[in-house]
Amino acid sequence: MRNDRSQDAAHTLNSVANALRVLTLTHEEGAVTLPLISERLEVGKSTAHRLVSTLIAEKFLQRSPTRNTEFIVGPTLLEIGATALRKADIRRHARRPMERLCDQLGETVSLVVHEGSSTRVVDGVESKQAIRVGLRTGVVLPANATAAGKVLLAYLPEKSLVELFPQGLPALTAETKATWPELKQQLAQVRANGFAYSAAESEPHLNGLAVPVRDHAGEVVAALAIAAPHYRLPLHTARARVRFLDDTAAAITRALG
Repeated sequence: MRNDRSQDAAHTLNSVANALRVLTLTHEEGAVTLPLISERLEVGKSTAHRLVSTLIAEKFLQRSPTRNTEFIVGPTLLEIGATALRKADIRRHARRPMERLCDQLGETVSLVVHEGSSTRVVDGVESKQAIRVGLRTGVVLPANATAAGKVLLAYLPEKSLVELFPQGLPALTAETKATWPELKQQLAQVRANGFAYSAAESEPHLNGLAVPVRDHAGEVVAALAIAAPHYRLPLHTARARVRFLDDTAAAITRALG
């Protein structure tokens, strides 16, 4: 029984590796055929056909519109690539404005993007204060538990929100807004006020403030956030700091062109 499971796992890993090799080959050649995949990967034509069929079903590949026997990069892979480029572009243009904001406010600044039901910190500038929130580049958190996440959720269609959280809203602390009525009320406030505030919702004693970053078309592409110990960022202090975040977000938008 254990041997069978080991063999199944090895077969699955081999299939994943071959699928990735097909995508790499498609990138290198521009278009691939079943004979080419079979030859380069040293697999049978039936295996090549299964790999291509799976990748087409997941929209990583698609048939060439000009040659029916050729396969080219599909919409899923193109979207992944476009998203990666957008993130890299935002990071590049946001760096200096974030450094200025950190100098102005003395708190850790983060640039955050939306990833499904979560958010990811893609860049940041750490505060120089002795007691500070550390740099969190790469950290992923539930979107409903942070100020940045609420900014990003606020501008999504309501139907999309429910689809993002099929198992319900996760709670990281006792303060996390983990019911739909609470969250929807907060998101409405974000849209009305233009900023989001969180108090001990992702970690005890840690507060956050965030505003949207928009592209030239007005679409929200990221959130700009600061995080601080609760005693340095109560709500009345956060409100006074919104204009600094807004100015920085506007500078990033201008830099994006």
